[in-house]
Amino acid sequence: MIRCLLFALLLVAPALSLEAQDSYSEFEQGLDLTEPQRLRMEEMKRRYVNEMRQLQRESLNRKALFRELVRNSDQNRERIGRLRREMEGIEASKGSAYKEYRSEVVRSLNERQRERYNRFCDIENKRTIRRFRHR
Repeated sequence: MIRCLLFALLLVAPALSLEAQDSYSEFEQGLDLTEPQRLRMEEMKRRYVNEMRQLQRESLNRKALFRELVRNSDQNRERIGRLRREMEGIEASKGSAYKEYRSEVVRSLNERQRERYNRFCDIENKRTIRRFRHR
């Protein structure tokens, strides 16, 4: 779940600060990727960003509908339960997509790059957790 949030914040969320975008770009440049690695990373980002955007849209639509149904919850208990399960499924899909993305990225890096990438993701994950705790 938290990794999914990290992925969304790094690559998808429109509210992402320019500073974070710059730091990821700078980080990626510091990996010293070969041209084939760089092209593969770009292709992976495109593919997974599109998937995550689609899942995010689905999630937002379901959440809006959920809020509507909750206003009249006595008449909509069954629909609310079904919608809650759908939203949980979407969240699980987001987590799976992030894990697949991360796994694919890691497989395309050499050992030194992989260590730096994992360290960067761990640091960003901790930052994301702190941001959400302060809200």
